[in-house]
Amino acid sequence: MRVAIVHPWFLVLGGGEKVIEELAELYPEADIFVLFSVPQMVPASIRDRRIYTTFLNRIPWIRKLYRELMLLYPTAIESLDLSTYDLVISSSGPVTFGINIRQDALHICYCHSPGRSWWDQYAERQRSISPFGKIIYTALASYVRMWEFSAAQRVDYFIANSHYIAQRIRKYLRRDAMVIYPPVNISMGYCCDHHADYYLSVGRLEERKRLDLLVHACNQLQRHLVIVGIGTEEKRLKRIAGPTVEFRGHVSNAELTKLYAECRAFLFAADEDFGIAPVEAQAFGRPVIAYKHGGALETVRDGETGVFFDCQTVDSLVSGIQRFEGLEDTFIPNEIRHNVTHFDAGIFKTEMLRFVEDALRTRAQ
Repeated sequence: MRVAIVHPWFLVLGGGEKVIEELAELYPEADIFVLFSVPQMVPASIRDRRIYTTFLNRIPWIRKLYRELMLLYPTAIESLDLSTYDLVISSSGPVTFGINIRQDALHICYCHSPGRSWWDQYAERQRSISPFGKIIYTALASYVRMWEFSAAQRVDYFIANSHYIAQRIRKYLRRDAMVIYPPVNISMGYCCDHHADYYLSVGRLEERKRLDLLVHACNQLQRHLVIVGIGTEEKRLKRIAGPTVEFRGHVSNAELTKLYAECRAFLFAADEDFGIAPVEAQAFGRPVIAYKHGGALETVRDGETGVFFDCQTVDSLVSGIQRFEGLEDTFIPNEIRHNVTHFDAGIFKTEMLRFVEDALRTRAQ
C-alpha cells in the first residue's frame, strides 16, 4: 500500500507540524506533499523524507507573500499527482480538502479547522476593513466558501482535533467528524517543588493569539510576564509592554521546560481550535488562566486545573488573574498533570492507526 501525507506548507513550526511528525512516524515509507516549503521550517525528524511541492514553491519570497497568493491554492493543490497512492492522509487547513485521488483510494483528513475568516469570523473581518476592501473581501470570501465546501465533499473521512472543531465541520461543511486530540509530548513534563513569581505565555506572536490582552493586563497589575515566541506582532507588543513584561524569543527545549515548570501560571487569551501550549503547561502541573471558549473548554477544568475569564477584554483577564491568585494555594500540581495524560502523543498514534485500519477495512468490504 502506497501512502501519501499532505500538509499545506512548512512555514512555521507549530501544532500542525507536530501532527505531521507523528503521522510520518506512523507511516515511515509515506511521501509528503505540500504547497510550498521553507527548508529550515521542515521539522528535523522528516527532513530526509521525500517532500514534494507545487509550482508555488518557485515564487520568490513565498514566506512573505503566501497570504496574497490564496486564490492560487485550489489550482496548486489540484495540480498534485496522487494517482499512484492508495491511502492519503491530509492534515491542517481546508486547502488540503481539494486533492484529487483515484476512485478506489482513501482520503482521510485530520482537520484543525475550516477556514475561520470565511465562516464564523466573516462578519468580524468585514467590520475591520475599509469599504473598498470589504467589496473585494466579500467577493473573495464567496468564492473560497464555495470551493471549500465543494472540496470537502471529496474527503472520505474527517477527523477533528477537538469537539469544538467537529461542531464547526458539521455546521459549515455538513460532514461528520471523529474526534482525535492532537499529540502532545506529555512525557516531557514534571512537577517542580518550587515556583517563581512570573506568568508565562508560549506560542507564535500573531494577532489572533490576543497577546495584547496579556501585556495590558500584566502592565495594569504590575505582574511579571514572560513571553516565549516570535511573530508578526512582536514589535507592536514590545511597544505597549511595560517594565514587567519580558520577551524571550526562541528558547532551547531545556529553557522552555524550566520556564513551564517554574511559572506561577500559564496565560492563554486566544480563541483556539485546540491549544497545545495550555496542555503542555498542565503537563508540568501548572494552572492555566484561559479564555472561556474554543478548545480550552476541553483541556482546562475551571477551579481544578486553572480558571477561565469570560471575555477577550483586559478587564475580564484582570479579573481572571485576580480570581486565580485568590485560589492559587488550592491547585494540586499532580492532579493538574494527571488531567492531560490522555492527550499524550502515544494515544494519538494508537487512535489514528485504529481509525485508518477500520476505514481501510470498510473500504475493502
